[in-house]
Amino acid sequence: MKSRIVVALIALMLGTSVGFSAEKEKKNVLKNGGIDIEYVDEYGDKSTFNIQRQPDATCKEVNGGNPNNIWGGDYANAKLPKECTKTYLTTMGKLTPIKMAEGIETYGELEVIDFIKQNADNPDALLVDARMAPWYEKGTIPTAVNIPFKKFDPENVIDFEFVLQTIGVAQTADGYDFSEAKELLLFCNGTWCPQSSWAMENLLSIGYPKEKLKWYRAGMYGWTLVNLTTVVPQ
Repeated sequence: MKSRIVVALIALMLGTSVGFSAEKEKKNVLKNGGIDIEYVDEYGDKSTFNIQRQPDATCKEVNGGNPNNIWGGDYANAKLPKECTKTYLTTMGKLTPIKMAEGIETYGELEVIDFIKQNADNPDALLVDARMAPWYEKGTIPTAVNIPFKKFDPENVIDFEFVLQTIGVAQTADGYDFSEAKELLLFCNGTWCPQSSWAMENLLSIGYPKEKLKWYRAGMYGWTLVNLTTVVPQ
């Protein structure tokens, strides 16, 4: 609803009116398609356009499952010193919303740093890298522990039991006891990576307290884009 209001306000400023042809409640992550938007301009003419991601066909052949294919290189004007440039892949994954769910805070880099500082000696708070192990082993944010997103699936009983023990949740005859649940800040690769949000969705499905979940949406891309410290797990 908010996104519709924003687009409508922009249209109002431009002297146009906007209507959406997408299904009302359907999430569009702009992975393989786009969103059709119909509008009427200031002359009363009706038009439609499609907002979509537009990768080169060559990019679709990239094996994004291998972290070695993703990290490193230049992303800036070719005349800039190499030391000043970064790569940012623009074709992978599914876009994520800025807000994962009501009641869950979305963090930026400074909030992540504050979380690390404030919880340096706190066993009841965890910074969780939700990526698969090969990605984590390429480098991660200092103090992060690796709990791959696939382990958060309640149907994977053994893995999920490990997750529950790690985050302080006890299973009872009636369900789950969250009285000792830890505060979690989760992240993955970036705005196109849904792994950390999937992990949180699974936690929410069992009743994990929203106030104990935080999300660093920008993930490793956001962190490395501004050259913050990373560590390689030993």
